[in-house]
Amino acid sequence: MRRKKLGQILVEAGLISEDQLVTALEEQKKGTKKHLGKIIVEKQWAKDEDICQALSKQLNIPHVKLKNLEIPEEVLETISRKQANRRLILPYEKTGRRLRLAMANPLDYGTINEVKFKTGLDVSVAVAAEEDIREAIDEKYGDDFDFDMFATMVPTEEVEVLAEEREDNEYDVDELIRQSEIAPIVRLTNAILADAIKLSASDIHIEPHEKEVSVRYRIDGMMKNIFKVGLPALAPLVSRIKIIGDMDISVKRRPQDGRTKLKVGKNQFDMRISTLPTIFGEKVVIRILDQSKAFIDLEELGFKSDDLSVYTSMLTRPQGIVLVTGPTGSGKSTTLYGSLNRLRSEVINIVTVEDPVEYQLPGISQVQVNEKAGITFASGLRSILRQDPNVVMVGEIRDAETAKIAFQAANTGHLVLTTLHTNDASSAVTRLVDLGVDPYVIASSLLCVLAQRLVRKNCPHCLMSDKVDKKLLTRFGFSDTKNFENKIKKGQGCEACQFTGYMGRIGIYEVLRVDDELRKLIVKGASDTEIAENARERGIDDMFGDCRDKLLKGVTSVEELMRVAPPPEVKGIVAPVEEAVVGLAEDKVPEPSRDQLRILAVDDDPFIRKMLEKVLTEAQYDVVLATDGEEALEKVYRERPDLIISDVVMPKLDGLSLVKKLKGHLQTSIIPVILLTSMDEVENEVEGLEAGADDYIPKPIVANLLLARINRVLSIYGREQ
Repeated sequence: MRRKKLGQILVEAGLISEDQLVTALEEQKKGTKKHLGKIIVEKQWAKDEDICQALSKQLNIPHVKLKNLEIPEEVLETISRKQANRRLILPYEKTGRRLRLAMANPLDYGTINEVKFKTGLDVSVAVAAEEDIREAIDEKYGDDFDFDMFATMVPTEEVEVLAEEREDNEYDVDELIRQSEIAPIVRLTNAILADAIKLSASDIHIEPHEKEVSVRYRIDGMMKNIFKVGLPALAPLVSRIKIIGDMDISVKRRPQDGRTKLKVGKNQFDMRISTLPTIFGEKVVIRILDQSKAFIDLEELGFKSDDLSVYTSMLTRPQGIVLVTGPTGSGKSTTLYGSLNRLRSEVINIVTVEDPVEYQLPGISQVQVNEKAGITFASGLRSILRQDPNVVMVGEIRDAETAKIAFQAANTGHLVLTTLHTNDASSAVTRLVDLGVDPYVIASSLLCVLAQRLVRKNCPHCLMSDKVDKKLLTRFGFSDTKNFENKIKKGQGCEACQFTGYMGRIGIYEVLRVDDELRKLIVKGASDTEIAENARERGIDDMFGDCRDKLLKGVTSVEELMRVAPPPEVKGIVAPVEEAVVGLAEDKVPEPSRDQLRILAVDDDPFIRKMLEKVLTEAQYDVVLATDGEEALEKVYRERPDLIISDVVMPKLDGLSLVKKLKGHLQTSIIPVILLTSMDEVENEVEGLEAGADDYIPKPIVANLLLARINRVLSIYGREQ
């Protein structure tokens, strides 16, 4: 027996006439997203209550009113907010394996079967007014933000928060802890942490704006947009992070610092958490410290063999100062830890004073700067010198007092390792003089200055020859450009490197050893330029020279050289730099705001692609096309679409595999996907939905139906055109 449709039942119940039904159906066919019952109510042909009563009587099912109904949390969790909004349904009771479901259209058997499949429960249906269901969804599911969009985002490794000894808090946080441990919040937080670790990010930035919250990672020194969510997600997410970082979640108007330890897979990570109140809410930055990197060897950092020999020979001296210089984020701490690993021994006493202690090294006494307790670099260094050390590491020379004590220590039989913020090695001397250290003291105690930067390494999986302008090669000092044209490489971008062309970083160095000639210049009060010229005359490479050598070995690219260590003759000159930075990764330049939503259409059939382009362009969408899954994956990262429409059966990478890859990364997991197929079977649709697709449309494509589905999916994600 053929099942009756909603309109037919309403006509038989005498609520509307045949002509009114035809009119309502014609309006629905025009592409409107409205439910048939809503159209009838808006035209005042019938009331919501009348429609519900008619359906209840005709179908012999209950009519339920949801407004004041108490619904247990475990019942609501059987269906996501996203699915409830999309299908206009709400679970309201569960008894054993029986789930009772309120529906605006209880004749939607496809939705009933979908709920049965996803929940594994038997479903009993009741009818409820559409507005009643919408209001109940807003009330029962809480915030407008739909955490279920991360339901398919499963961390590649299990994330475990490791307990630490904590000081007693002066406030009761039991209730706040309970609220922050709601399953979607825990899942989202763990997914962010696991994804950042998977991508080797050094920092996570959670930044509130006027209408949204952005999550960004710093990967290989560069900020990368990962995803954006609505503002309602901010408060519970920040509260969860504060609790695991042992911070006061009741305080939102002043900056806080916290820390925690995580075990992800087999590796352990330290998390340094910082919050900062902004005009739109609290910003959170999480520094990720991989404890395995504490035991790095100097050979792994990228030193040339000659430079490494000079530097390590300085570490064998019984006294003096070894100075590592560079801006924040240039790898100075990593170099110092590598140096301490080289020096560690049972027969020497090593003590450090750091702010903060980033990595814990066995066999070394490490002191944390704590200004509230009176421990500064200067006071800590004074105390260290009374601990009979052989080697002292001072995290940073920040002021004149610390500088003078460090040099006194070097003059009294200690090897001192420390850092200083200067642009290059030669300017370190004048910086020390500015801090009040006498030139003759510098000359007698300074062993060497190591200046360094970090450049991104070319991705080995997509490395290819890079065609470079001959004028630029000449500026690099290559007189015979033909011999160098094929030696310069560049990563082209692939899935392994997130289509950036880079994977990991390596150091570039200038090792300025202080010999008798340089000591004379220091005592004379030589300028930065004079010291630098003397170094070049002695054959000491600057950081540009070291980076140029790595360029010729295919380790890094022209763009990285020009960004980090441009040749001296083009510093400050705009035109030559522009020639070199044409291929810079697009994630370094903010994408301009778009007036149109961007849709990526993927199909190996040129006719389908052309038809999709025509329909979507006429609907005022910005359209990007791809011929297969692999090309689509690349364009997802480069073009950043708002929605993807993909065929299922394609060469190289099929639609289901494409969806699984997209849903496996936070950056792409919240891009909605509609799958196309010529096989109109329930099994195929279920497989697509289980892979993470948001909708499933059979071919041949009907333009109005396609646009209606697009509008519906985009509205769920809050991205209406």
